[in-house]
Amino acid sequence: MIRKCLVVGIILLFVGTDIIPAQKTDISLDTVPIGGFGLQSNIIVSWGGNHTSKPLDPLGAPRLITLDVSYNVLEGLFGHIILFYYILKKQYINMSIEIIDKPDFCTANISNSYLWFPISETFSVQQTNLSVSVNEHAPAFGLFWVKMKASVDTEFGPFSVLPLINGYEQIFAPIFIAGYLPRIIVTPTSDYINATQGNTSHLPINITNAGNARTIVFTDIVNFPSGDWLISIPSQVALDVDMNCQSILSVVPPSNFKGTDNITISFTPYKADDYSRHGEPIYITILVSCEP
Repeated sequence: MIRKCLVVGIILLFVGTDIIPAQKTDISLDTVPIGGFGLQSNIIVSWGGNHTSKPLDPLGAPRLITLDVSYNVLEGLFGHIILFYYILKKQYINMSIEIIDKPDFCTANISNSYLWFPISETFSVQQTNLSVSVNEHAPAFGLFWVKMKASVDTEFGPFSVLPLINGYEQIFAPIFIAGYLPRIIVTPTSDYINATQGNTSHLPINITNAGNARTIVFTDIVNFPSGDWLISIPSQVALDVDMNCQSILSVVPPSNFKGTDNITISFTPYKADDYSRHGEPIYITILVSCEP
């Protein structure tokens, strides 16, 4: 008699489900409960490591990471009957994916924040993309992560009494590396020098490290007038982040020179630790004028 009442009660439970839609709650579980009532949700998220091992270029294009999101259910008390009902109805469960923590220098977005999964003991897989980029404030070769959460809400039966599908959340965080930004600003105090034959003239040139790591700036005179000119400038300067210094260009025209001519200088930023990375050189041209 007790067994018959139990069977009738279960049948009424599913009849009632057709009449009253399943309710949801904001409560999510951070572990898969074992031995509870109904079905237990399970989520697994994976991604390719090759996408996260290469440093991200600051101010560069976003990098796309494919997230493989898997979902299935485990059977608890009366889980077999409940699962049969959901399979018969061909019902799906909605999973949300959200970014819950990231550094301020990082921009991250998920292409599809909601995924629908069939309710089954067999894992089904859906994919979504995470795009990540960093700005000029990202510390060079510093590790950081984008923390995300994939979750499904608990679905209740009639009158919101018993959970038919227990909610679950999975926290995951791909790790990234910020690259080196070889970025300098070179500003001469003037673009010309009024010089006199045989005498030394000086021109201060301001150099600022606008990158994200200590930088060595190598200086080369790449074009200069022919003849017995004396031209000098420090061959290199070391700059910490946001540091500014002056490099002095010194020019002595020959005694027989008159008129104007050009001096072109290049400034190339290198990573100070090992010179393994560098940026494009910056060229400036200074006009030298010498009247008789």
